[in-house]
Amino acid sequence: MPGPLTNSQLKHLRGLAHNAPPALQLGKKGLTPEFLQVFEFTLSNQELIKLRFANFKEERNELSASLVASTGAALVSLVGHTAVFYRQSPDPDKRKIVLPRPAAPKKD
Repeated sequence: MPGPLTNSQLKHLRGLAHNAPPALQLGKKGLTPEFLQVFEFTLSNQELIKLRFANFKEERNELSASLVASTGAALVSLVGHTAVFYRQSPDPDKRKIVLPRPAAPKKD
């Protein structure tokens, strides 16, 4: 991914994830190596993941930060017990999501 996501790109991704059901659910076992492997696989194939925190609801901020650090994904939103993550596919042929272009800086 070229750089941090702009507000318009985050808004676009939130819109795409809004009606989608959660692709994964973080349960009582937490961030196990198996869960991270499934998260990584799903992220590679879908680019945008909606994750539901079934357990660890109080720790969702820390767990989301840990997922961002370990996978290189961007946290798009964290509302209630649901988080949305995005990571652009490194292979241009497998990219499914086209982000809006960042606005050019204004010249005075």
